[in-house]
Amino acid sequence: MKYFYFRKDVNIISSLDLINSIKSSNTKNSLRKSVLSFRSSLDKNDVLSMSADIFRQFLSIEKIQTSSKFMLYVDFRNEVATREIISALLDLDKEVYLPVTLKEEKKLIPKRIFSLDDLVPGAYGILEPNVDAPIIVPSLLDVVVVPGSVFDKNGYRTGYGGGYYDRFLESTDAIRVGVCFDFQLVDDVFSENHDKRMDFIITEKSILSFE
Repeated sequence: MKYFYFRKDVNIISSLDLINSIKSSNTKNSLRKSVLSFRSSLDKNDVLSMSADIFRQFLSIEKIQTSSKFMLYVDFRNEVATREIISALLDLDKEVYLPVTLKEEKKLIPKRIFSLDDLVPGAYGILEPNVDAPIIVPSLLDVVVVPGSVFDKNGYRTGYGGGYYDRFLESTDAIRVGVCFDFQLVDDVFSENHDKRMDFIITEKSILSFE
């Protein structure tokens, strides 16, 4: 595992309550609850600032620069914000796909967008491509940017409990890039056999490589 560190000074990450909460958490559910509670309290300007740093580092990775087919997500509830990087990738003539969520099947379908104007409200109120958007076979994707509630220093993640991304990642060998804020990175997320390891985890402070 390689670490690449970047300077970032954000005072909000020094929350003693958060640190103590994470240290006392010993299950996936308690970790998820602690971290998401803190994330929901963040100021939107801080979210956007840290997100910009994350995706600046994302674009510094050579394998990302040479890839052409990207699946991202539209941020929701103070997740790492993605709309600027989606626009940037479209400006670079990259193919950008976003997931359509099928709740009953607990499945993600990647569909192509050509503009953020192509988005419509979908499952859980999250914006997603419209019904007529082109679909790609997951195995053809080059990069999948993966959200999560908590990530660990071994490359694993905890999502939001639905298992959507766990199942989706079974269908592709694309580069898996987990993005999160530094306070969402912990020592251990209690990974299970079905969990997929990330190839990279990027925070506003560092890039962790697990290739």
